[in-house]
Amino acid sequence: MIQPDTNRFNSIVVLDSIPDGELNTARRLREDLESYASAYAPSPAIVYVRVPGRVELFDVLDECARRATEEDLAPLLHIECHGDEDGFQLADGSVVDWLELKPALTSVNIAMQLNLMVIVAACTGGSLAKAVSVTERAPLWGLIGPTKAISPNALEAAYGALYRELLCSKSPSKAVQALDAIAEPGMFWRATAQGLFEAAWRLYRQERCTPEMLRDRSLRLQDELLQRTGKAIPPESIVKALLEREPHSFDRFCKTFFMHDLYPSHAERFNVPYVALASPHVG
Repeated sequence: MIQPDTNRFNSIVVLDSIPDGELNTARRLREDLESYASAYAPSPAIVYVRVPGRVELFDVLDECARRATEEDLAPLLHIECHGDEDGFQLADGSVVDWLELKPALTSVNIAMQLNLMVIVAACTGGSLAKAVSVTERAPLWGLIGPTKAISPNALEAAYGALYRELLCSKSPSKAVQALDAIAEPGMFWRATAQGLFEAAWRLYRQERCTPEMLRDRSLRLQDELLQRTGKAIPPESIVKALLEREPHSFDRFCKTFFMHDLYPSHAERFNVPYVALASPHVG
């Protein structure tokens, strides 16, 4: 859940990929944002970009990364289009899946020093979280998006409440509270990079580090080592080595995901403690 007000942005970039002939909530949002920004000045710059298809989408993201590096542009990205569990459908009918989108978002997030907030106005847009992997750079700082199909009117009302509060109080956490106050419970997915990392690590430990799973992994590794080296290593020794190596793997994942190598202060900014596993009994 998005709570800490620890990210930074100085513009709101609305990417409009609503098909021609449909109710264009992106243009209406731009008008509302300009009105809110005027009422609650000083406010972030409001930028509207029409995005007909794939080429234009990736061009805009590349430009955001360049300007973040060269001009200190720090956008909050608001994306309006159709969507499903796998990705976006853009105005011209072209499709961009989450894994295709991730490298471009990651480039923007790196340039922004892990401050990229993405708000998706597309059915099941919260599924973008599936593209996050703890073994790679974080593609965003935070994500808000619907968990299922949602009407344009419901989206407009919820995000209207969010942006009014955001520009009034300048607080992302208060803005999310305003969204929650008006939205149907469970309608929106809200997450931070740190929350996604911690959830993925907990899932890994639950699914891959039970005594049974550790023994299965040790037996597979035993077979591989036997074929490569001709040596038969006891499964218990392999399990012990796996558990001893785990804190180092966790540290390596943290440094990559949270960009410690690029921004050393992130070790303190994203303080994710390692929880050691108890050694299971392997019979």
